[in-house]
Amino acid sequence: RCPSTCSCSRESIICVGSSYVPRISPNDVSSLLLNSNSLTTVRDDAFSGLAHLEYLFIESNKMETAAKYAFRGLRDLTHLSLANNNIEALPRDVFIDLDSLIELDLRGNAFECDCRAKWLMTWLKNTNATVSDVVCAGPEDMKDKRLNDMTSLHDECVSTDFVLHQSVASESLSVDTFSYKNDVYVTIAAPSAESCMVLQWDHIEMNFRTYDNITGQSIVGCKSVVIQDQVFVIVAQLFGGSHIYKFDEDQSRFSKFQDIEVSKISKPNDIEAFQIGSDWFFLIADSSKAGLSTLYKWNDKGFYSYQSLHEWYRDTDAEFLDLDGKAHLILASRSQVPVIYQWSRSNQKFVLQGEIPNMEDVVAVKHFRVKEELYLAMTRYIGDSKILRWGAKQFVEIQALPSRGSMVLQPFSFKDRYYLALGSDYTFSQIYLWDDEIKLFDRFKEVYIQAPRSFTVVATDRRDFIFTSSFKGNTQIFEHVIIDLSL
Repeated sequence: RCPSTCSCSRESIICVGSSYVPRISPNDVSSLLLNSNSLTTVRDDAFSGLAHLEYLFIESNKMETAAKYAFRGLRDLTHLSLANNNIEALPRDVFIDLDSLIELDLRGNAFECDCRAKWLMTWLKNTNATVSDVVCAGPEDMKDKRLNDMTSLHDECVSTDFVLHQSVASESLSVDTFSYKNDVYVTIAAPSAESCMVLQWDHIEMNFRTYDNITGQSIVGCKSVVIQDQVFVIVAQLFGGSHIYKFDEDQSRFSKFQDIEVSKISKPNDIEAFQIGSDWFFLIADSSKAGLSTLYKWNDKGFYSYQSLHEWYRDTDAEFLDLDGKAHLILASRSQVPVIYQWSRSNQKFVLQGEIPNMEDVVAVKHFRVKEELYLAMTRYIGDSKILRWGAKQFVEIQALPSRGSMVLQPFSFKDRYYLALGSDYTFSQIYLWDDEIKLFDRFKEVYIQAPRSFTVVATDRRDFIFTSSFKGNTQIFEHVIIDLSL
């Protein structure tokens, strides 16, 4: 039966005065002309039943796009014209069923040659059909250029997001990660549960599962160190002293290996582990008035107290970094500005080198690099947290971030994208993304975490995660995902 707005013959159908594609009963028609109508789109399966259609012309309408499966089933179609419409973009793979296509006419449209056109640019290079010029109407820098001639678009056409992957039913203060024999592990300091939880990535279930549990009293830090295929976890406690545990491969669990003397470590606040040359060290930053931030060194039998630093200053954080090819330590303290120590090769000790001026009340310092540039992220609970850049033998402030109630400003990177996670005890935490043109961070995403204390990157099975510890809620695991904007 021929639709009322069409005239039909055995081989062709011509329709006029229609705002939609008329429903045509299945037949063997080979030609369909829908020119000079008022169509704005073509819906999915609009031509179902016309399996033998060879010529389809939808010219001089008001089309702005077509549904992804608009031309599904037209495997015999040889000629398609969408000329002289208002098409800005077409959905990815809209022509995928057109196995017999010989000619495609897309002239006279308003294609935006942005991410939405990326798939079409690639398809134009690979198709065997003859395609008319696809002229860009925008963006401004692409105007009047031929998409047919392009091999890439200025926009990389991807974005990213952080999606909740898993939640661990425990409050936590810090998270650390290590790899051992092709497996990835995570240690979580959970003071309310009186434990240092050890999780392992399950390659089958694609989740982090409980592997071991190191019990203790008011555990505030669990730092892993892998030395010559030996795995140690330094467990810092507020009460009962701090201890070092070693992985027992026969029992597949951690056992106590060594005690850390109580006389020097009264109120541990941070643990930093690092290697200088072939020697392994860890430093515990002590935040009590009577404590000493203390450096420990590995001697093939255990760790021993090697050097005391920064007496009576209530240190809250320690950061090890390479500065102009030399090993340095930065200690942050609530009672004074951060101080910088440099490793002396002659006496094999850290020597006080200077301080970072005008940076009072810094609770944590983290370093990061963007390409070759070195930066510091300075966390402040009151006032603005600061980003500093190293240059001309000093750190210079380049950006201030409002951070009332922040205990952590953590830099991290995934796939050449550089982020900052700014936690807050009073509002949403903010994730910032580095803008390489202006060399500053822009606000990227808000995440709600109750009293966040750390953000830790964990990578496994080509997937990237960030663990967010919470002093008042569950430990949450977000996955960093890539979003293809050309879809």
